Parts: sequence; structure tokens; C-alpha cells
Amino acid sequence: MESAIMHLEESVQKADGKLDMIAWQIDAFEKEFHDTESEPVSVLRLLRSVTQVKEEYQVLRQDIQEVQQLQKQLTDSLRAQLLQVHGHFNVLRNRIVGRNRTPQLK
Repeated sequence: MESAIMHLEESVQKADGKLDMIAWQIDAFEKEFHDTESEPVSVLRLLRSVTQVKEEYQVLRQDIQEVQQLQKQLTDSLRAQLLQVHGHFNVLRNRIVGRNRTPQLK
């Protein structure tokens, strides 16, 4: 379970880094686009930039889906452990209650 948590944290950090990179690239493109308004923008360069952002978005979506799957696995694992602990608690409680039911002499 600890390895699942560590893997989940790594995936979240990786996805966060990719989001930052996409934001940085969009910002850089916007700055470059505004700086070059006096000269025509290369359509081919623009298409490459859009394609690159689109590909990075797809990879990011896959990473997010992986993170969601890991979260589901972690939730399922925690739920199973909680049920197991609850079962152990009930067994112990029943044993304690059973011992206290010994008949008392008056």
C-alpha cells in the first residue's frame, strides 16, 4: 500500500510538472505572438506549436487517468483494510462480552 501511495504521489508530481510546462509554453507562445505582430506568423510554426500542446495535453490526460486509477485502488485497499479491522474489532468485542457474561453467585 505504501508503494501505491508513493507511486500516486510521483504521478501527481509528474502531472503537475507537465501542467507547468504546458502553461509555460503557452505563455511563451503568447509573448512571441504579441512580439511578432508586425511580421506575419508562420502558419507551419503555429501548427507545430498547437500540435505539440495537443500531444502534451493527451499525455497529461493519460497521467491524470493513471492518478485516478491509483486513487481508486488506494481507496479500495483502504476500504478493505477498514472492513478487516472492523471485523477484528467485532470478534474481540464478542470475546470480551462473552467473558463478562459468566454467572455471578448471589
